[in-house]
Amino acid sequence: MKNLDQIRAANAICHRNTVFPGAEGGEVVKKIPTMIRDNGILAAAAFAAEPKGHDGYKNPGHKKVFDCIIGHLASDGVRLLNSSMSLEDFIQYLATGDSAVLRNITAESMEYLNYMRRFARKKEDEKHGFRE
Repeated sequence: MKNLDQIRAANAICHRNTVFPGAEGGEVVKKIPTMIRDNGILAAAAFAAEPKGHDGYKNPGHKKVFDCIIGHLASDGVRLLNSSMSLEDFIQYLATGDSAVLRNITAESMEYLNYMRRFARKKEDEKHGFRE
């Protein structure tokens, strides 16, 4: 049986070659924990879900990180979510749920982001041939 640190690391390293859109590149992964700490996970998720036009997101890098978080929260061994869901459904779930669930999801998301930020690539890494 794996412990939570093993599960977090395994889920995070799967995204080591993921390109996170936006001016910051992989740096967006490092900004989200601060957003969650300062404003709460609901506000940070709402920022990530802000629409741009009819079929896009104003902050696509943030949205992509939240998609990773949602996938982790629904993964085997974590199961704080029954299934993977859209960002909008995630926000709805948190907004209508119990405050203890919100606290648990926030805490697990922050722990997971500790691993994600270590594995995320910066755009500069691509220029120097560090992409696989």
